[in-house]
Amino acid sequence: MRLIVLFSGQGHQTPAHRDEAAAGLDSALRAAADAALAPFAPSLAALADNQLHDNRVAQVLIWSLQWVRWQALQALGVRPSLLAGYSAGETAAFTAAGLCSAEAGLSLAAERARLMSEASAALGEPAGMLAVTGCDGEALAAALAGLRAYVAIRTASAQAVVAGLESDLGQLVDRLARLGGIHTNRLAVTVPAHTPLLAPVRQPWQALLQSVAGSAPALTLLSGTRAVPVRDRDSAIDALAEQVCTPIAWDECLETMAEYQPDAVLELGPGSALARMVLARGWRCPVRAVDEFRSFAAVGEWLARCAP
Repeated sequence: MRLIVLFSGQGHQTPAHRDEAAAGLDSALRAAADAALAPFAPSLAALADNQLHDNRVAQVLIWSLQWVRWQALQALGVRPSLLAGYSAGETAAFTAAGLCSAEAGLSLAAERARLMSEASAALGEPAGMLAVTGCDGEALAAALAGLRAYVAIRTASAQAVVAGLESDLGQLVDRLARLGGIHTNRLAVTVPAHTPLLAPVRQPWQALLQSVAGSAPALTLLSGTRAVPVRDRDSAIDALAEQVCTPIAWDECLETMAEYQPDAVLELGPGSALARMVLARGWRCPVRAVDEFRSFAAVGEWLARCAP
């Protein structure tokens, strides 16, 4: 079966996801997650609901949840044709593809979050991300002129995510409001990911990746920034390293995925935003998110029905 697995980014994690991740990790990984989260709570399971969107918590939580669900998917004996990570989800996709051990992958998630949070704090002002709908690229570029805010993720011809300093995002919202017909929504993310504001993260992050990555990926990865399949070690490292400060071309990624003519697309979560983006493209294959099922056994039954 030609299956594409999507690894979601930040913004949709909930207490239920925390509980699932804490219960599903093996003892060694749970201890590692607890150690990474020690500055915030005694354990992954003890994280307060209002902590789940803190960047340094969120990235560890999301990696942990995705790893638990990836292991459940592997237990079904399914071998995906393509793994595609969206923003923070690329770290788990990198791990799932076999480029590093699970322990190293969890450490990478924690270190990526630390580097991004520290670089964001060094900007001297709060930062964040903003979803913009109903604005074409040319109009958005004009509205961004002179602001310390940038297109971080391109999702469709008139949809994008912008990241930058909060004061500049506020100015952008005012400018877009004057144009009319444009919807904006602040995201629960506190770093200006995928923009030049995080350029200082690139070198130390790439060095970390080089230190833990093993051989070539066992499964094909999709580069979020270049929207091309990645099948060798160095290309995978470069793709994951550059996306911390380079815009993600998710609109082009969706076009590349379509070329695989998948029999099914499954989003690991948290959330179902990526599945909805695929559905909006009108693909004829079945598309679901794990969060839409009551159990992983139901996911397995659905995948069995999708097989040609």
